[in-house]
Amino acid sequence: MKRLTTIFAIILAGLTANAEVPTESFTRVMNPVYAKKYSESPIQVDAVFYKLGLPKFYRIPPFMKEGYCIFQCTRIDGKESELNTLNGEAYGEVFLIEESRKAEIEALTKGTRLTFTGKTKLYANPLAFGQEEVYFIVESIAPINK
Repeated sequence: MKRLTTIFAIILAGLTANAEVPTESFTRVMNPVYAKKYSESPIQVDAVFYKLGLPKFYRIPPFMKEGYCIFQCTRIDGKESELNTLNGEAYGEVFLIEESRKAEIEALTKGTRLTFTGKTKLYANPLAFGQEEVYFIVESIAPINK
């Protein structure tokens, strides 16, 4: 029953999403060069759910220590990242959703294709000499039925 309720919530969120929100490519949205453009107003991006949580040994930025459910996604036509040389683990891009909506993400399985509406958040990682990392903060989710 819980899973059915969650699926219904995802579909309802997709139906009520603002149709005026532009769609952009996953690669462009998650690229630090372009991501700032998507931090002020919502954007839609198609992605594939990869898994819950962060990659191993990933340092959690201060802005997301509380209040978010963290998960990873990949491009629709692509695959997860190259292997991380420190731990040998493949990983996706980091997406965040409010902790109160965690059940929506926990109901997903690896490979589920979704359209996310949200904004990017850039973080200059001091351990990477200020290199900017991109996070996608999800406002709504809709399944892709293709």
